[in-house]
Amino acid sequence: MAAAITTLYAVRDLKCAYYDFPNKDDIVSGHHHLQGEGHITIILAGCVAIRSMHLDPAWEKVGNAGDVFDVPDEQWHEIVALADNSKILNLIKG
Repeated sequence: MAAAITTLYAVRDLKCAYYDFPNKDDIVSGHHHLQGEGHITIILAGCVAIRSMHLDPAWEKVGNAGDVFDVPDEQWHEIVALADNSKILNLIKG
């Protein structure tokens, strides 16, 4: 398991982060976002799981290329590749 390869972009007010997961099980490790600073995740290729952390009940969202998820603010989560060569784009809210 390795960290996903991250590239940050900013175009005027739009901020986003592109993540490349070369191998299955590559990960964006646990993190959270302040209110209004979370992200909308677009799965560009492959398959990923977005998993809650430190919550009862826990939740998991699994998606494939073309799926879009609005990740809740202020909730710890991680993103894990379920297939080689997965790619996501996170659009930063706020």
